[in-house]
Amino acid sequence: MIEYLPQALSSLSVALDIGKGLVSVRDSAKLQEELIKFNSAIISAQSDILASQNERSSLTSKISDLEKECMRLKSWEAERNAYALNEITTGVFAYIKNDFVGEFKNAHKYCCNCFDNYKKSTLQQFQVTEGRKIGLSCHNKCPDLIFQSYKNVT
Repeated sequence: MIEYLPQALSSLSVALDIGKGLVSVRDSAKLQEELIKFNSAIISAQSDILASQNERSSLTSKISDLEKECMRLKSWEAERNAYALNEITTGVFAYIKNDFVGEFKNAHKYCCNCFDNYKKSTLQQFQVTEGRKIGLSCHNKCPDLIFQSYKNVT
C-alpha cells in the first residue's frame, strides 16, 4: 500500500512542474502537448492512489477475517475444555462432556478425528446387522467405529 504513495507523489510533482510550464507557453501546439502530459501525469497519480486504496481494502478485509477466525478459535478452545477423551470400549475413543454421568451409550459423543481438527461432528449410533454389533458413524466421512458393546462406567 505504501509503495504506491511515492509513485503518486512523483506523478503529482510532474503534473505540478508541467502546470508551471503551461503558464509560460504561448504557442497553442506546444500548449496542447503540455496539457496532454499534464493530464497523463494526473491520471497516473489517480491510478496509483486507486491501487493503494484497493490494496488497503483487501488488507482490511483480511484483517477482519483473521480476527473472526481468532475469535472462533478462542471460543472453540473454551468449549473444547468442557470435553474429555474417553475410551467407550476397548480401543474405541470419543470426546464426551466432562460432567457426563451415566452409561456411555447414552452420552453425546464427538468424533475424535474431527474434534482434534477443530470441528464438532456428533457420532451417530447404528446397529450392525451382522454379528449384533454397534456402530458409530461420523457425518464427515471418518471411518465407522464398530464394536461389540460399550464399556461399563465405574
